[in-house]
Amino acid sequence: MDDKLLLYLHIPKTGGSSFTQTIMDNCPNTVHFYTLNNAAELSESLIGADALCGHFIYGIHQFTEREYQYATMLRHPLERTFSSFYFKYKNPAYMFSYNQELTFEEYVLNPYFDLEYCNLQARMISGEITNPYPNYKTARDRLKQHFAFFGITEQYEASLFLFAQKMNWEPKHYPKVNVTKVRPLDISLSKEAMKSVLLKNEIDHKLYKYAYRQFNERILNLSFEQGQQLKTYLREGRKKTSQP
Repeated sequence: MDDKLLLYLHIPKTGGSSFTQTIMDNCPNTVHFYTLNNAAELSESLIGADALCGHFIYGIHQFTEREYQYATMLRHPLERTFSSFYFKYKNPAYMFSYNQELTFEEYVLNPYFDLEYCNLQARMISGEITNPYPNYKTARDRLKQHFAFFGITEQYEASLFLFAQKMNWEPKHYPKVNVTKVRPLDISLSKEAMKSVLLKNEIDHKLYKYAYRQFNERILNLSFEQGQQLKTYLREGRKKTSQP
C-alpha cells in the first residue's frame, strides 16, 4: 500500500459511506473525522494513520507533515441536493432535523437553507466552505492537481474498480449503504424552483461536468486487459445485485 496518507474527502450524499468501507478494508488504521474533537487531536491521530475519512474540506493536509493524497466522489448536483434534502428532513430516523411540513420547493426557494447545498461540492473541494459561490477555477484546479482520485456516484461500480486499481488494491464489490430510502421517485417542481436549484448549483454543475469528462476519459484510456477486467467486474456486480 502507498505510504502516503489517504485523505478521503466525503461530500455528503455521494456514496461516500460505501466508499469508506472500501478504504477501511484496505487501511487498517483508518481515522474517522467525526470522532476527533480539536486540531491537536487531529494532528496526533494522523501520525500513524493510513487514512482519514469524513466530511472535511480541502486544506486538512495542513495538520500533518506527511505526504498525502486526496480522494473524493462527485455526484450530479441536482441529484445530490434531492438526496440530501430527503435524507435530512424526511427521514424519521434523523430526528435532529426531521420536518414533515417542509417541502423541497420551499427548501430551494428559501435563502435560509442556501449554505446547506449551494455548490457544496465545489466549496468543499476549493476549501471555500463559507462561500456559496466559490471560484470554479480554484475548485477545478485543486481537483485536477491535488486529488489522486475522484469518482462519479452515477458510475459507482466503475469508480470502485478504478479506485482499487489506483491504490493497488484488489477490486471488490461493496453494496451502497446509507441510501436515502424515503426519497420519492418523481419530484415535481415549479419552473421557479427548478431555476433556483440550477442557479444555486451552477458552479457545482460545471465542476461535475469536468469531473465526468475526466473520469470517462480515464476509462477510455484503459489498456485492453484493464478494460476486460473492468467489464468482468461490472458483470459480477450486476449478478450480485440481481440475486434475491
